[in-house]
Amino acid sequence: MKLKITLALILYILGAVYLMSPTPQVPDLDGGVRSDEPGDTWQNPDQKAFYTNRVRGEVIPEMQEKYSSSIFGITIPTYRLNYRPEESYQYVRDQVKSYYLEEIIYPFKESLFVNGWEPTNSPEFRHLEDKNKPRVTFKTITYLSKITLVPVNSSVWARLLVWALVFPAGYLTCLSLKRSIKV
Repeated sequence: MKLKITLALILYILGAVYLMSPTPQVPDLDGGVRSDEPGDTWQNPDQKAFYTNRVRGEVIPEMQEKYSSSIFGITIPTYRLNYRPEESYQYVRDQVKSYYLEEIIYPFKESLFVNGWEPTNSPEFRHLEDKNKPRVTFKTITYLSKITLVPVNSSVWARLLVWALVFPAGYLTCLSLKRSIKV
């Protein structure tokens, strides 16, 4: 019994250190031109948007690498979730165009939504000739895509509260499972 309590305490402390580690900054996209449009600046000050000639396969790995955090020299792994582009209205902002939407997650902590608009690759416009496809232009320069980055952060106290509640919930779940198996 003492071993279980000791292991739970060590796990709790390690989790608390992870949850209190600094939040990574929203990274800049290499080779991208930062948007100065109202929806990307003062209307949504926590977001960043970039115009670039890079595609999803180049953007997502770079964001996952740059939006990284480490504790005592150990890099904490992130996870990626893929969403339908239609959900960008809910997670990024209303009236944003989207070809893909992915979320880079630190469990129990924070995440970064990466929304990309690539009209030339979008199935919605594949039937159109190149000259009729929508263009991504910024200051009279045409780009291949527009990338919008949206961080989702939480309070350290909220993280620690949820982490503290995981342990009694886990204990009660195991206890309930044991009782249901004995019956």
